[in-house]
Amino acid sequence: MNPTVSDLITQLQLQPHPEGGFFRETWRSDLTLPADVLAAVYGGSRSAASLILFLLPTGSFSQLHRVQSDELWLYHQGDPLTLQIRPDPESDPQQTCLLGKGHCYQALVPAGQWQEAAPVPGPMGFTLVGCLVVPGFDFADFEMVPDPPQL
Repeated sequence: MNPTVSDLITQLQLQPHPEGGFFRETWRSDLTLPADVLAAVYGGSRSAASLILFLLPTGSFSQLHRVQSDELWLYHQGDPLTLQIRPDPESDPQQTCLLGKGHCYQALVPAGQWQEAAPVPGPMGFTLVGCLVVPGFDFADFEMVPDPPQL
């Protein structure tokens, strides 16, 4: 029997994410990168890497946003996910990736690129991915476009 969205939220202890969907940070490196080895855009030290579980129910989406670090999306379970990458919020996508069983299992969003994602409607009713961010995620490095058009 397939898990429901509610089952996964409870089992994985997920919380609402500001960009949409649900998440939980599952790992953050104990290694700290000092500011003097990072690009000036960071404005301080950062964890070397971080990892979250990210659940998008069908009908929801990851709102157009960017982070200042490389982000690797890792497919885990559920329906396929469309991930679009663009250099700026107004441009057409430079790259569209379909993550899921029988498609790509991972996709890289380079640092500073805009990204948005949405599950492809299917029988599971959700997509579960992991997002690995290097250097580690910090909300100070996160920018979201308010009220963008959906995928």
